Amino acid sequence: MKVGMIGLGRTGEGMSRRMIEKGIEVWGYSSSNYESACGQYEAGYISGCVTSLEYLVQAVKSDSKKYTSAGRIPGIFQITLPEVKVEDTLDELLPLLEEGDIIIDYSNTDIRTCQELELYCSKLGILYIFSGVYGAHVAIDACSKIFQSLSPGNVE
Repeated sequence: MKVGMIGLGRTGEGMSRRMIEKGIEVWGYSSSNYESACGQYEAGYISGCVTSLEYLVQAVKSDSKKYTSAGRIPGIFQITLPEVKVEDTLDELLPLLEEGDIIIDYSNTDIRTCQELELYCSKLGILYIFSGVYGAHVAIDACSKIFQSLSPGNVE
């Protein structure tokens, strides 16, 4: 499983480290500090780092095995940014995604805005999960390994 982590501050780095410990490949993108992302890569906190969202999508989706018996493997992208950056980031990210891809938003965005984002993404065939984890049960099932790796008890 591969995940694209957008935002590598304290929250994003901590989540990445936990996922890496559970065998999830995590590619990171920081729009503000590529040098810091390189340091996180060298420390083993992320599997790789990229300089743009376009390269992040390519890294997450580059795999010789695009399909399983259950269907196409979705690209999974987690956002750990402040609210003020989320909508601009989504404006740039969404045109790069395909139907069935998943966005998990851990930002501090207002719930009404998140509901609007979920509706907009659903019209594009993209699954959107706000950190409150409501709706989108298919996306939640597909991401269960991520959530288990982030759980303090690491329940399997």
